[in-house]
Amino acid sequence: MLIGGLAIAVGLVAGPFLFGLQLIAVAGMVAVSVALSHGTGTSWFTRWPRMTTAAGGAWIAATVSYWLTIKAAADAAAPVSEASSVLFYIGVAAFVVMAIAVLAGTVARFRSRKLQAAKA
Repeated sequence: MLIGGLAIAVGLVAGPFLFGLQLIAVAGMVAVSVALSHGTGTSWFTRWPRMTTAAGGAWIAATVSYWLTIKAAADAAAPVSEASSVLFYIGVAAFVVMAIAVLAGTVARFRSRKLQAAKA
């Protein structure tokens, strides 16, 4: 959680100058999301963090691919390809899935703790 929070701050401060640091902010958000959605019980890595991690990885991959298509079009002084808009929407969908998984994982964790406290 701490590493992800620091990565978000570094990426936001230096991100306007270097795209790689923007990706650090995205990776930090994924790390924080995984930390917030972890489960309790016998298996630490439950289905919500897996979904969060997969969606976060898709988000990072789509962001990198989108940036590469924009950069290639700018270098060639050509119009942006249709693939860039598809990659953008894939990234948005991955972000939405990640946000839903974080919310569901967090709710599941709080409910699990509440049930454990009621049993004790």
